[in-house]
Amino acid sequence: MLLPGRIALGTRLRAAFRRVAAPSQALNSQRTQALILGGFVGFQALDFVTTHLGLALQHQELNGFMAPLIAARGELVAYAVKGTAVAVLLAILMLMQRRNPRVWQAYLLAGWLSAAGVVLNVLQLL
Repeated sequence: MLLPGRIALGTRLRAAFRRVAAPSQALNSQRTQALILGGFVGFQALDFVTTHLGLALQHQELNGFMAPLIAARGELVAYAVKGTAVAVLLAILMLMQRRNPRVWQAYLLAGWLSAAGVVLNVLQLL
């Protein structure tokens, strides 16, 4: 029971935090999930291509993890490691998507980071 002039602050705060904590309904549609997954895989493929072009043109690898691996073992080993990492991430996504729908937000962020890597590669090629 509320006295006159008082607001139900506890109820409003719980509702506001529930909206913030709940995953976005937009990320739960199959079309959005397909775009996120396609963007992630597509930008990973573009990263392979732009990295290969950059290395063929004698540019430096910007990735701090991949540069020593390319120098020590070669380009194909680095691509195998990256491909395995992407495959493991996709397997994790497929296993976790039902229990934790917020995993799509992580993959959306990973897609944007992959896009930034491709943009940096293209800028280096220019």
